[in-house]
Formats: sequence, C-alpha cells, structure tokens
Amino acid sequence: MALCALLIGLAANAQHRPHHTDPETEHRTELSPEQQATLQSKRMTLALGLDKQQQNQMTALLKTRLDAHKESRAGRKSEAGSAEQKDGASRYVAMNERLDRQITFQENIKGILSDSQFEQWRSLRENQVKERNRKKRSRDRHRHNPRQG
Repeated sequence: MALCALLIGLAANAQHRPHHTDPETEHRTELSPEQQATLQSKRMTLALGLDKQQQNQMTALLKTRLDAHKESRAGRKSEAGSAEQKDGASRYVAMNERLDRQITFQENIKGILSDSQFEQWRSLRENQVKERNRKKRSRDRHRHNPRQG
C-alpha cells in the first residue's frame, strides 16, 4: 500500500514541468543588464567572428537596450496592478514604440557589423524567432491538451 502511494506521488511529480526549461534563459533574471550584455556580446563574437572593437560596441549597445528593457518591465509591472485593460489606441502606441526601438536597434547593429556579419546575424535572429515560436506552440498545445504528447 505504501509502495502504491509512493509510485502515485512520483508519477504526479514527474509530470510537473518548470516554466523555464531552456538553460540559456532559465537564470537570465538573476543577471544584471551588464552581465547579460557581456554574455550576449561574447556569444555574438563566437557566432559572427567579431573583433575586439565590435565586441565592445555590441556590449555597450546591448547594455543600453537591456537597461531600457528592465525599466519598461518595471513600468509594466506597476501598471499590471491596475485592473483596466489597455484600449486600442494605447496598445497601438505601445506596439509602435516597440517597433521603433527594434528598428533603431537593427540600424545600430548594422553600423557595427560588416555586411556579411549583419546578414549572418539576421539569419541567426530569424532562426531564434522560429525556434521560440515552435517552443511556444508546443508548450501551448501541451497546456491546452495535456493528454496529447
């Protein structure tokens, strides 16, 4: 009887999945923006063959971006306490600002990287987005249909 209860407990525990299963992103929140920027620029150095000057420029650019992201997340968390939903106009403004930031970031990246490095970076980014979307679809599918697998 005790063995049966133990097995049921283990089976129930084995099905619990943490939200962050990707080792690359699991502990990202524990790192400062400076640390995150340094790690990201070193990954880019390995992937794209950046020289020391490019690596330093990327670190500074990424740190600026991560600092701004941290501030905007803090602002969204404070807004999350209010029960009201964003109306269409404010959603449009927020999405437009986000796209402007992405365009500016991409232009800054293009100024740092050579043409071949930039094309390689874009290809890597597209693959990352595809992989993230694939993982999200898979996670959503399992969340809505837990018996399918």
